Amino acid sequence: AATTTTTTTTTTLNSWENFQLATVSGMVMVFMTNPVWLIKLRMQLQMKKTSEQLHASRTVTQYNGFLDAVQKIVKQEGFLALYKGTGPALMLTSHGGVQFVVYEFLRKHFHYARAQRSSTERSSVMKRLEDSLGYLTIGAISKMVASTVTYPLQVIKSRMQQPSSSIELTNTGDVRIVKRSYGGLLSTVQRILKKEGISGFFKGAIPNAVRVAPSAAVTFVVYETVMDVLEVD
Repeated sequence: AATTTTTTTTTTLNSWENFQLATVSGMVMVFMTNPVWLIKLRMQLQMKKTSEQLHASRTVTQYNGFLDAVQKIVKQEGFLALYKGTGPALMLTSHGGVQFVVYEFLRKHFHYARAQRSSTERSSVMKRLEDSLGYLTIGAISKMVASTVTYPLQVIKSRMQQPSSSIELTNTGDVRIVKRSYGGLLSTVQRILKKEGISGFFKGAIPNAVRVAPSAAVTFVVYETVMDVLEVD
């Protein structure tokens, strides 16, 4: 009897394809989560008790929770206010693309090829530990690079999303009400450049890179483990 054999082919994505896929998935997430990030930022910036002590509730809007924030923002600023900062947020989708491109480049450059394991071929414990440490390092580096490259967009997005009036502490410890309203993307860029210079786009960049690196490192170890089990190159 004649026997038939079937062959399976695996498709390897190049850096540009990895970038495109990561960017598209990021764009979908922006439209789903932008209102959540905007409300989170505003609730983090508010000084509710200080506002009550200064009787500034008419000047500075205070939020009593997520739903209250949604209602007040929509009532005072309109529904589209929930999507302030969408422009830079969409541009920030390049973050995931940059991260995967850097990661794949480093992985291939340092010859961390994914094992094609069969039932008779298993990697030794030491080899898998070595690979895991390598993936941890590469994952952390790729995240730090992507975070630093795209950090100015995070700053611009945060400035556009912050409330127009807020309570701040001065260098001398005094409390004051500040009105700081940012317009569109270009006007925000111009304002930061004019008042703070290039360094204004990178305020907090180092702590942010240190913060995100560990989680990214673990994520990529899990990612590589799954790809290894599925035998995807």
